[in-house]
Amino acid sequence: MLKLFDLGARPARSPDAPPAVTATGGPASAPSGPASPTALVLDEWGLRRGRDLVAESDRLRAAGADALAAADYFGAAFDPDPALAPACADPRRHAFLARVLDAPEYRALRADTRLDDTAAAIAAAHLAEQFARLPAPDAAEKSGGDFGAELAALRAAAAAVDGARAEVAEFRDAAAALGLGPGAPGAGDPAAIAAVFRRVRNDPGIKRICELAGRFRRVARAKQRRKAAHGTGDVVGVVPGGDVGRLLPAELVRLAVPELELDALRRIAEGHALCREHHATEPVGKGPVLAVVDESGSMAGDKVHTAKALALALAWVARHQRRWAGLIAFSGGSGERLLALPPGRWDEGRLCDWLAAFIGRGSDLDVPVAELPRMYREVGAPVGVTDLVIVTDALCRIPAALRESFLAWRRAARVRAVALVVGGAAPGDLAAVCDETHAVPALDPASETVGRVLSL
Repeated sequence: MLKLFDLGARPARSPDAPPAVTATGGPASAPSGPASPTALVLDEWGLRRGRDLVAESDRLRAAGADALAAADYFGAAFDPDPALAPACADPRRHAFLARVLDAPEYRALRADTRLDDTAAAIAAAHLAEQFARLPAPDAAEKSGGDFGAELAALRAAAAAVDGARAEVAEFRDAAAALGLGPGAPGAGDPAAIAAVFRRVRNDPGIKRICELAGRFRRVARAKQRRKAAHGTGDVVGVVPGGDVGRLLPAELVRLAVPELELDALRRIAEGHALCREHHATEPVGKGPVLAVVDESGSMAGDKVHTAKALALALAWVARHQRRWAGLIAFSGGSGERLLALPPGRWDEGRLCDWLAAFIGRGSDLDVPVAELPRMYREVGAPVGVTDLVIVTDALCRIPAALRESFLAWRRAARVRAVALVVGGAAPGDLAAVCDETHAVPALDPASETVGRVLSL
């Protein structure tokens, strides 16, 4: 067990490794001992993770990275404080990683990947790909000698860090949109999270929805913070966070001490500062949040992507308020899909299926006015005040009898209904069955209408 966790923190060594050499090919002046097989100081777990990554990642294998190289690339992103070994059996990899660790943007990247298996694996793939593009030593000598090799290594290191930061940002947006972000309930399985991200990355539709959902979610977070909640004066504990308004006095004092100020700002930025935890009580029981997306043929493309992004943001609001959410896709008599999302862990696979599918076609009534009472029961959420948001581009005509039965169900279930009619069409009969109807040219996160919907 001690060897497995490498409690002595000894660097990996290979007795058969050749003597250390410099990046220019000459013998190294120090150290005099054998060179390490890895460029970084890694323990047994790090070496094993390198072997696992090569077996799991097609990108690493395509880049020609072996287990030792993969362990180096992963460790540079994952380890809290990666350190270069004094010498490495592969001086080119050692020099490349030295440039990476010195890159100006590397610290920002490591803040996003540190101790995060999936994000670190993404960064490792970028490092391996850029290292594979470095010119061979003979080619580097012909193209400019040591200066040319140094310049190529600097460019490759910068490109690797920039590419990794961009893809890790995409991963964060996708994870947050699908309920896998920081603070999400349930244990995070790195393999499952990586599989979900691969699906998002390979599906342009889901990728676009997750990008848009991030914008709506930021608006929703701002709107929810401004809401007055009962019981916020009741402090029930201490939690890590970055909300300056809830910082403990001990954390605030650190900001006034020059020697501790930068560390305190880092802890706040990373969400690791100690904050008060307040308990808020709602005077009225809350039912589910139902988001209805019209999937008739006229909603194809950016319309439905934006509507589903808004639905994901509403699901985030529901989870934030510890409520159930129901995502409903409907297209007249052509088909329907219902996905119930509990306040706890979501089924990311089924959520991706719901986002990727599109019914098309449609009929005269592309809003489930007749079907909503049944769908409400199928969600299985606790009874309480329910919020219903309908997104459509249809001019709805609702028969009088159906209109009366829908209004009766709304009164019985205590449903507050809001309809957004996209494209500027008239609301039609939706105005008679909803508390609010808004005709908007598009779903813009910055618009007052969308902000009002997300402040439920």
